Amino acid sequence: MILGTRRFDIGDQNVFARLSGDINPIHMDTLAARRSIVGGVVAHGMHTVLWALEQLAKSPFCPDGFGTLDVQFPHPVYLGEEISLQLRSHNGADLRLSVLAGDKAVASIRLRGTSVPQVPGEEWKGSLSPAPVGPQDIAFDDLDGQQGTVPYAVAADCFASTFPAATTRFGAPILRDLAACSRLVGMHCPGLRSIFSRLTLHWRHRSLTAPLDYHVTVTDSRFSLVTIAVDNAALSGTIQAFSPPPPPRQLTIKELARRIAPNTFAGQTALVVGGSRGLGELTAKAIAAGGGRAWVTYAAGQNDAQRVVEEIHRFGGEARCLAYDATLPAAPQLARLGPEHPSHVYYFATCHISRARTQAFDTTLLERFMAFYVQGYQALLRALWESGARDVASFYPSTSFVENRPEGMTEYAMAKAAGEILATDLEALFPGYRSHQFRLPRLLTDQTAEVLTQDLPQAIDVLLPVLLSMRAPGRPPA
Repeated sequence: MILGTRRFDIGDQNVFARLSGDINPIHMDTLAARRSIVGGVVAHGMHTVLWALEQLAKSPFCPDGFGTLDVQFPHPVYLGEEISLQLRSHNGADLRLSVLAGDKAVASIRLRGTSVPQVPGEEWKGSLSPAPVGPQDIAFDDLDGQQGTVPYAVAADCFASTFPAATTRFGAPILRDLAACSRLVGMHCPGLRSIFSRLTLHWRHRSLTAPLDYHVTVTDSRFSLVTIAVDNAALSGTIQAFSPPPPPRQLTIKELARRIAPNTFAGQTALVVGGSRGLGELTAKAIAAGGGRAWVTYAAGQNDAQRVVEEIHRFGGEARCLAYDATLPAAPQLARLGPEHPSHVYYFATCHISRARTQAFDTTLLERFMAFYVQGYQALLRALWESGARDVASFYPSTSFVENRPEGMTEYAMAKAAGEILATDLEALFPGYRSHQFRLPRLLTDQTAEVLTQDLPQAIDVLLPVLLSMRAPGRPPA
């Protein structure tokens, strides 16, 4: 039975950030979130839980209360993604709920036990602490033994306006303690790169108590997993959260120059689409290290693109920034190039490739991939052709997933396979263009980073031979 549906937007994020004090960038900052392991802004996990408790409290199935709350978060909830609350079972003092996005579970919630007694008391007299400037950035090896106290961000009665039914049925102190768990994970420990995984809390009573104390009990480097014990006068429990490593750093242009001769790419003017990070960033710096010029495009990360360009300039190379969104009409954006035509195009435009599907086969996700990897590529080269560019070498990076498809990557592999077919036909569509497509193995970038650590090939070891093969015909190898 469905008890409610919801889409979170940035306004909802701001409301819960104020109530909880959790302003972790994966919840609030589009550019920072896209470089995180989740690849985009996601709703606070505990906001999803409080919304679920609000829907339950308004339903005829709501218990008088509960003593234990178990929550698991298998997948994140992205902004704008429709979620629904499903009542899975209701067996006396044991009630189970699922929050779904399509047929994907994003939260599993279990309430057990009967209502705990309410202990009268006045609001805790300690000082409230709104969100700090930013979350702590604690290296995984330093998490073991971390401990402290999580301040409340607001008074308990502030929850009544946002969660009126849940406040009435379960009590504002319980809601505030749940919000404090969000602040603990997102701001204190693990902090910056945290991913909330599981919560188990047991209440002895409901009361206006002092804030949560916490201490790390277990760290497991195999899974980047942290277990945290929490307690105050009213409750005790454990939280589990992932703390993945920071996004991988691409080689600097000085490091690349040790492997690339100064004139390797002399005379090349490269349009690097998606050059602000990842393989695009690496390509732009490699071309510049070898004496070529690079146009570094960005769709959203202007600061990232500018950072790449400034690094190239400090090295003595040539580079410029260009705002370019592969899903928008190409010609008006390319007009900013002026009369200059690129000799080479490297097409690294992408959306987040490992975002979880909402269905076993997600046509919306396939359409999004096609917009980037097929329509966007064709539109770019057509716009260059129509602007007068007649001699262009273009690189289409496909993937080994076309041959060996991992589970959950069907739509991505389909779109890349379609892009390969298009790239093969481009030389007939645009005479004088030389199309190069390669199936790259999985390489370590912020797009491919995972909670589980793994050994992946160095990106430059795979990418440099591709770049060398694309130099002008007749040019000797370096």
